[in-house]
Amino acid sequence: MTYIWNLDPIAFSVFGLSVHWYGITYVLDFLIFQYLGWKLIQYIVKNYKKTSLSFFNQEKFENIVFYGFIFGVLGGRLGYFLFYNLATFWIDPLEIFKVWHGGMSIHGGILAVLIFGYFWTKKNKVKFWEIADVMMIPLAFSLFLGRIANFVNGELVGIKTDQSWGVIFPHIDNFLRHPSQLYESSKNLFLASLLLFFFFKLRKYQKHGFLTAVFIGGYGILRFLIEYVREREIGQDQWIFSMGQYLCIVMIIFALTIFINLKRSKK
Repeated sequence: MTYIWNLDPIAFSVFGLSVHWYGITYVLDFLIFQYLGWKLIQYIVKNYKKTSLSFFNQEKFENIVFYGFIFGVLGGRLGYFLFYNLATFWIDPLEIFKVWHGGMSIHGGILAVLIFGYFWTKKNKVKFWEIADVMMIPLAFSLFLGRIANFVNGELVGIKTDQSWGVIFPHIDNFLRHPSQLYESSKNLFLASLLLFFFFKLRKYQKHGFLTAVFIGGYGILRFLIEYVREREIGQDQWIFSMGQYLCIVMIIFALTIFINLKRSKK
C-alpha cells in the first residue's frame, strides 16, 4: 500500500506561536547530551582509574554541553550556507541566524564542535579524544531524532523509485520517492548502537579516539552511500558526486588519519 506523506510539521501552538517538531527535537537532543553524556562519564570515572574525565562534576559537564550545543548549531548553519547556499552570505546574511527556517549541515556542526572541544580541553587539561569518544554516542542518538524530524517536515527527500516502500510527498510531486530521511535515521541509530557496544564491551582494549574515528568514518561511509538515493541540491546534477558525498570523503579521510595515528601511538 502506497504511503502518502501528510504529516504536520507543527506539533502545537501556544498563544499564536507555532511549535514545530523540528524545534522539539533540538530540545530532546540537548537533554540526550546532558543525561546520556553524564551517565557515560560517571561510568568511566567509576570503573577506570586513569581518566581525565574525573575533572568533571555535573555543573562543569552541563556547561561544556551548553556551549558545545551552541557551537554545533552555529557551525551547522554556517556549514549549510558555505557548502550549499553560499549566495545567502551576500544577499541576506541575517538568514543564517533564522534557524527556524531550516537548513543545517551536520558536517559543519561536527567540525565546529570538534574545534571548540579541542581548545576547551587544552585550556582545562582534559584529554580531547577521551571526551570526544563519550560525546559521539549522544551525538549519534541526536542525529537519529533529527532525521525523523526531517521526514516529518517532508524535506531532504529521496530520488524517484518504483520500490513498494517508496513515499509520495505531494507538496513536491506525485512520484514515489525513497524515504532517504528514514534511511539516514536508521543509519544513525545503528551507529549509536555500535558505539554503545564498543563502549561497554571493548573499551578496555581501545585507545582514546577510537570511538570518534568509528563514528566519523562510519557516518561518512554510510552517508556517502545513502546520498545516491537522495535528491541532489540544485546545481549539483552534473557533479560526479554530491556536495554531501564530497564532505563524507573528507570525513572518511579524517577517520582513517585517526586510526593510523592510534595504531602508531602507545596506549
